Amino acid sequence: MKKSVLTVAQIGCGAFAAGQDLPNFKKNPRTRVKWCCDVSLDNAKSLARKFGVKKTTSDFMEVVNDPEVDLIKISTSHEVHLPIITAAAAKGKHIFCEKPMAMEEKEALEIIRAVRRNKVKLCVDLNRRMSPAMQKLKNRWLEHCRNPKHQPWRYAEMERELFPEEQQTQFLIRIQDESYSYRLVHLDPLRGGGLIIGESVHWLDLACWFFAPAYPIEIQAFGSRRFSHVINLRFSNGNTATLIFSCGGTFDYPKELFEVTSNAALFRSLCFVENEYYGIPGLDRETFPLQNDSLPEIGKCGGFKGYAEKYLYRVKNLKNSKTGHAALSMDKGHQSMLDSFVSAILEDKPSPCNEMDGYISTLLAKLAIRSIELRQSLPVAADKIFPCIVI
Repeated sequence: MKKSVLTVAQIGCGAFAAGQDLPNFKKNPRTRVKWCCDVSLDNAKSLARKFGVKKTTSDFMEVVNDPEVDLIKISTSHEVHLPIITAAAAKGKHIFCEKPMAMEEKEALEIIRAVRRNKVKLCVDLNRRMSPAMQKLKNRWLEHCRNPKHQPWRYAEMERELFPEEQQTQFLIRIQDESYSYRLVHLDPLRGGGLIIGESVHWLDLACWFFAPAYPIEIQAFGSRRFSHVINLRFSNGNTATLIFSCGGTFDYPKELFEVTSNAALFRSLCFVENEYYGIPGLDRETFPLQNDSLPEIGKCGGFKGYAEKYLYRVKNLKNSKTGHAALSMDKGHQSMLDSFVSAILEDKPSPCNEMDGYISTLLAKLAIRSIELRQSLPVAADKIFPCIVI
């Protein structure tokens, strides 16, 4: 593309658009938001006034038919992604879509066909893979795989060759959340689909990105299809990922914890603000700045402890943490995903999270739900992971 600035239309003007989409577009000098579109015209107008966007509508086809629009950001409820994407692709618009890309496997396959047929780029905002902390964790792990180094005090029972399973990597993803943080629309089977399809696609994608080019071959899940659940993935090289998602937790403690054990080492990431490394000489602790930090004078030690201090200061004397005035958010990769996708469009590079990534996360979520229903593990067939799409 010969343009230097993309004209953007925001479709869906709810809390996420206000908290992430519009601020992130504003920070990127290569984007200009022209439209705010929402089924509630009042919502569209309110967001447009706040961010200085000129045009508003409640009809997404008005946006799609605007020849100036290069990129459409979709932040609607899940069930309307397919018609918006197919209409936008047919008009040659690039598409940045919120997760999940689709609620059903068939819908996801139709999206793949639509964007490939019309030669447009699509990015799904499965942003954890773009978090600076997760990027660093994966790079540290890959470096250790290539050239293992161990502390001189490493415990070893005897000198022997490792068995095959001892050479595999385990990835633990622990999510503790408050169920009250989800509006009922997230649980509606027609609009939200529950938290496996609406939320756990994030971490299913993260595991696939982390272990690529290995791919999942088996899945087992148990628990609730819409609330707390556990999902285990086995990959083609023997590595495993286990997601533990609990809705009975508290926001007094950061939500996401990641642990990778591999080749006598532990790689640990604490909610995107701190990484810890054990068993490797020379590696100890790395901290990462927040995406938004309105309390820079609190928690100057940084990392996990610093974030906890900021959060507790923010919510003291509040009756509802959502009403707090101080904006705090760890860097989960939202800005990096947007910036990378903008570069991909303008410089004709691959999308940082393309339609196949979106499809696979939906496929795995649906298989996990099926595994819970059947109370058994299920194969992830190769023809599912590598579908034949005729355009």
